[in-house]
Amino acid sequence: MRSFVHHPASKFLFSFLIIFLLFFLGKGLQSSALDYQEAQEQEIEKVRLDRGLYPVISESDLYCSFFILEGEIPTIKILGTDKEEEKILLTDADIVTIDRGRNDGLEIGQIFLILEIGPKVRDFGHLALKRGRARIVYLEERQALAEIEKSCGQVMVGNYLTPFEEKEGLLGKDLGYDVPPEEGEGPKGEVIYLEREFVQIGSNQWAIVDMGEGDGVYVGQQLIIYTKEKDGSIKIIGNCITIDTKEKTSTVKVLSCNDPIRIGHQVQTRLQ
Repeated sequence: MRSFVHHPASKFLFSFLIIFLLFFLGKGLQSSALDYQEAQEQEIEKVRLDRGLYPVISESDLYCSFFILEGEIPTIKILGTDKEEEKILLTDADIVTIDRGRNDGLEIGQIFLILEIGPKVRDFGHLALKRGRARIVYLEERQALAEIEKSCGQVMVGNYLTPFEEKEGLLGKDLGYDVPPEEGEGPKGEVIYLEREFVQIGSNQWAIVDMGEGDGVYVGQQLIIYTKEKDGSIKIIGNCITIDTKEKTSTVKVLSCNDPIRIGHQVQTRLQ
């Protein structure tokens, strides 16, 4: 009877070949999956460009703009920083002390929006400027430490914290201001505040209007900006999009205009 002799070297070579083939087969499948994903993303980007879509509401619009605080001023406040003698303006990765802690329901990992509270805007409420966000990293009973994760402009001791809400940007297109020069039915209002208290603003700058959720205004809605001439005629001067809404007011971003936008200019929902 023939006997078979096992050669360890042969077995090792055979196992190595199997592993080699499986490895490159796996790499090939992974590469194919990545190629497919990349092709899909390119196709989506092509469709977006063909349709003329772009981010009409960006992350900066959502988290670095401002709004009218129509309710009470937040109760959580930044008390200090570990670099208080060295720095007045704070930035990403700085650690701040806040005046609430475990006894107030705070939790490790909780994220807050940082607000600078400004002056009152007419009788609507205080101006609230979004200055970034901070995450709770250490807790005591009555105090906590938070790390600034992303700052917008200046973060300072004395700023307030309010619970952070995740929001989504919006792809779309500027509907423009080439519309009939007449007033239509629907909500109307006016510009009551301009970014940085400028005298006038243009495209991609922010403003506040005295129309809000109570008037049926919603985030992503585009509004026409116009003026009334001395002879009573209407002059359409721009188009804006709502990026934040409260009950009586909304923050808007100017998408396009043919004249500077000023306080007192009229706004209304687009003519149907």
